[in-house]
Amino acid sequence: MFDTKHKKQQWGIKEKYYPFIDLNITIFHPNKSRPRTFPSLLFPRPPNSQQEGKKRQDSAKSTMAAKKAAATPKKGRKTKSKVDSSSKTSSSSSSLFTSSLPGIILATGVAFWYQYQSQSSGGVGGGKETLGQQPPYFTPEAGSWEDGYYSSPIAGQNYPSTHAKLYPNGGIGEPTEVQFQSEEDFLSTGRLYNEFGQIVQNRFHFENGTALFKGPTKLGTHFQWPAIAVGHRRPVPGLIGGTGTQIEIETLTEPTSDDKNSPPRVFYVHNFLSAQETDDLIKFSTADENQYKMRPSTGGTHKAWNQGGSEARLTTRTSENAFDMQTRNAFNIKQRAFRLLRLGGYKDEMADGIQILRYELGQAYVAHHDYFPEHQSNDHNWDPSLGGSNRLATIFLYLSDVDVGGQTVFPLIDKLTSDTSQELVERLGEAPTKEMLQQFVSDAGLSENSWEDKLIDKCYSQFAVPPRRGDAILFYSQKPDGKLDRNSLHGACPVLKGTKWGANLWVWNACRYSLCKEDALHPSKELPDVMKAPFAGGRNEERNEE
Repeated sequence: MFDTKHKKQQWGIKEKYYPFIDLNITIFHPNKSRPRTFPSLLFPRPPNSQQEGKKRQDSAKSTMAAKKAAATPKKGRKTKSKVDSSSKTSSSSSSLFTSSLPGIILATGVAFWYQYQSQSSGGVGGGKETLGQQPPYFTPEAGSWEDGYYSSPIAGQNYPSTHAKLYPNGGIGEPTEVQFQSEEDFLSTGRLYNEFGQIVQNRFHFENGTALFKGPTKLGTHFQWPAIAVGHRRPVPGLIGGTGTQIEIETLTEPTSDDKNSPPRVFYVHNFLSAQETDDLIKFSTADENQYKMRPSTGGTHKAWNQGGSEARLTTRTSENAFDMQTRNAFNIKQRAFRLLRLGGYKDEMADGIQILRYELGQAYVAHHDYFPEHQSNDHNWDPSLGGSNRLATIFLYLSDVDVGGQTVFPLIDKLTSDTSQELVERLGEAPTKEMLQQFVSDAGLSENSWEDKLIDKCYSQFAVPPRRGDAILFYSQKPDGKLDRNSLHGACPVLKGTKWGANLWVWNACRYSLCKEDALHPSKELPDVMKAPFAGGRNEERNEE
């Protein structure tokens, strides 16, 4: 689950800052850029650190102490003044409070009058914002599509935050320190997300210094989960798996700004499917009523089976596959995938049918990309960075456990370590010895130095994820700017003992090949408004679901 201490260390999140009123009616106002002095009133902006805030408080206290020192005798010195004071404590205190009460009321009134007058207008609804009163915000109905999509108020925070660390979509690179002097100022920044993939609705929904992430700014691009840190695990708000269990994502790689050497964006998805859902997919793959039932796997073609793609077979893909294009089970799983990706709604033309795979002993798929090359064909724009469409992300579903082998390998990435994911490393177990691998290769009927044999070596020396029934992995084939990610190269490791069942769920950034209704050379223009970047700040009220 989410580790608050870890987040503060990783992203430099500061503690909460609360306005307060001391005995001299000194008020620290959270929205002003410099101190302003009134009779008994002081309005500085929030301290940049706890130390700075403490210095200011200590300074005020020392001034008070100096004034008191001139009139207050030191402890232990018996004076008439002290005796008289102690004998009249009750009456003098009452008198002091009574005489000071009008001034206190007046000073407090001036403070709130000044705050009201100086607060910029233009928040949600266009009204003036007062300290402790936040703009209206949207609370989705439990179980609805938007459940978990939007932020909610920070418990106990009765003031609007004024500054944050702003990262680009996906969280790569150094943050920008941003200031929000008003609600209008916040909304003008455009759509912002928190690390849980929620759209931040207003300034009461995050703490000062929190890491926020820009939404997509280019047509045809979409929100991408920030890595935060390798091994970081968090819930996906509002998203429940087939078993009724909270879905969580675990960061497996941390992309960098080095395009050539950066690892792809990969997450492990916990609790995605129920046992019943996995069984239903497997059963339908061989059912007679399925016109796309199990047959030798294809690859490298952009055409559907009914367009001639069923004959595009590869010698480097030895599994069998089927497609589920019609069951309610497949539809529910695809909708769940769209919500995992934080897309604004479900569009069937943005997803392939679920491809169900069966790998028997020795079967595998050589390392490959899931996206199609930019020049795959002339009748479609395949380049998402130029308004085209291609596969945005893959959610690979594990429908069974595997005795030995069957991992998903990313041969360009360093292998998993306990620091990456101790649980996954433990499930991978110790790498077989060279002699054991040779025996596995022989038992599987594979030849030494074959492509399968060479792939096995990568499966135990590079980054590989072991299958576990009901879980999945999510990896992106596109970068946040729409460019195709060459380092998303991956393969299916040979099964060395047992049988592996899995399924590919491919989601596109816009209408997929042959399903664009208007112009296949400009697919991104056909996106519904709810998916058309860039977005205004706050909540986008329209949604499209089919």
